[in-house]
Amino acid sequence: MQRALSQKLLGVKPHRELLTFLDGLLPRLGAPPSRDVWLRSAAQTRRQLLELLFRGHDPKLLEAQPRVEWRGVIETGKGYRIRKLRYEGYPGLWVPALLYEPTKLRGKVPAVLNPNGHHPGGKAMDYKQARCLNLAKRGVLALSTEFIGMGELRADADHNRIGLLDLCGVAGVGVFYLLMKRSLDVLLAHPHTDPERVAMTGLSGGGWQTALLSALDERVRAIAPVAGYTPVWQRTGCIEDIGDLEQGPADLCTVADFDTLTALFAPRPTLLTYNHFDDCCFQTRRAKKSVYEPAKPYFALLGAADQLSFHDNVDPGTHNYEADNRSQFYQFLNHHFGLDTPADDLPWKEELRSEGELNAGLPADNATLLSLAQQTLRQVRATQARRPALPPAKARKRLQELLCLPAYQRVEAQQRGSVRQAQGVEVRQHLLSLDGVWTVPVTELTPAGARGAELIVADGGRRNAGRWVSQVLAQGRRALVADVFGTGEAACSWQHHMLISTAGQRALGIQVGQVLALLGWAGRRWRQPGLRAVGQVMPVVALLAAALAPGKVKALTTASLMDSLSRLIDWPVAYASAAPLFCFGLLREFDLPDLVELCAPVPIHDSNRGPLRAARSR
Repeated sequence: MQRALSQKLLGVKPHRELLTFLDGLLPRLGAPPSRDVWLRSAAQTRRQLLELLFRGHDPKLLEAQPRVEWRGVIETGKGYRIRKLRYEGYPGLWVPALLYEPTKLRGKVPAVLNPNGHHPGGKAMDYKQARCLNLAKRGVLALSTEFIGMGELRADADHNRIGLLDLCGVAGVGVFYLLMKRSLDVLLAHPHTDPERVAMTGLSGGGWQTALLSALDERVRAIAPVAGYTPVWQRTGCIEDIGDLEQGPADLCTVADFDTLTALFAPRPTLLTYNHFDDCCFQTRRAKKSVYEPAKPYFALLGAADQLSFHDNVDPGTHNYEADNRSQFYQFLNHHFGLDTPADDLPWKEELRSEGELNAGLPADNATLLSLAQQTLRQVRATQARRPALPPAKARKRLQELLCLPAYQRVEAQQRGSVRQAQGVEVRQHLLSLDGVWTVPVTELTPAGARGAELIVADGGRRNAGRWVSQVLAQGRRALVADVFGTGEAACSWQHHMLISTAGQRALGIQVGQVLALLGWAGRRWRQPGLRAVGQVMPVVALLAAALAPGKVKALTTASLMDSLSRLIDWPVAYASAAPLFCFGLLREFDLPDLVELCAPVPIHDSNRGPLRAARSR
């Protein structure tokens, strides 16, 4: 039996099917329309993106000015001072920052916002200090901000915690966006900042922040991301470019991908820097084709062809913002801000400060992504307690919408190989094609005199379902064991689950849709089958399937079904370990007890919890 369950039926097909599926959903920036049409479209895209990124948040937060606390000054004696500060980036979440300020300030001067990337040292990283103190020596204000999970904000380093907020219908990426936006507010509030000469630059996650804020906030007048992004359509086949959850937020590409965001920089001066041998992500050869070349015609459309430039770093060519990349940035500022400063670094190595010296300090109860999710969960629970239940038909329709549920109309089965016998059990292997989009392998095991059938799905796939298959066979029923999307042979990275959400679909919905299609196929052959699900994700998938179509299921048996989706936040559960469950907005409107009620009259039993819906309720 184990040999049959472990037999590979798909080969490389699942990966190809996934890439084809994503390719059909992800838009690419084409040739520009007329100038007037593009300008109207650009304004609309900015509005729609901001609404998307800030779903579930109080929109008034975008207009409110941040609270700022100044925390001391380091006088360097080198022509600049370092002013420590912290600002409230999101209610309860304070962000430490450093303002590198020239000591001789007169009138209005250029200013540069320097967001951090994915380096644990945060604002104390030597390359970051080198750039900021060099800017200050050149008469430029330089604000260096901390990144969530880095430096002083290391209390909650997992950026994928924003999936906990997404689950509650609050866009987790909105927290990141507000932190960026308020750092720009702080810089512009400085009495010496020239609002016409404000630039933004950063490496890696700092490059992503530079791209996102600059695309939506035109107060950034010059833009210089370094190795920070490529379009999502380019990343599908290059897993090292996918990044964390904030870099591919839910539904982003239903409005615009990063090639379009780059076009939104126009006509402002833009320097795109990528690294030729980047050992992290976004190598030049991929970025130039997917970012720079598609955006060029849009700069030309607005009469700004000379405002867009591209730098391919080869020294050292790895993931860096070292001397060559800094030199390119200094020259970029000289050219566009009318400065006359050296092209290369001014002395800096003897002026580096330790991490401790640069700490600005944080409140003891400073919020984290996890605490924000827990706070949101309390609000959701309070709302659920007051909300009347929807009628079943309306509830199922709303569930379908939240899951972006596909309805597979054409299910075609192909038997693979010949029928075999193993220990008195007949074994057949099937490949089921669902609308020609997905192929699902199914192992059918039939004991002598079988009565009825049971569909089995497990997080670990067919090869890990042997124990449950034995139980079904011992009860004299036929076992149909399937590798639905994300399991067994059809497994994929958590990052690909993320990309499905970015493209406007839901991995959870695909899984539920496949289970419903399998139940329909099995029901046409053996009448109403039972459904059994094992693991962390598949029991929820099975419960959703039974709730949406209780007439297709004779009985539901689960192993380790959670009592509530809120446990994902209570425990908390890492996004990477159960990515499909972080379905945007699901918990805000439905919890697992609601689904149990929708399953009526299907009896439900969990091996670790006992009956959840007794058979007598039928």
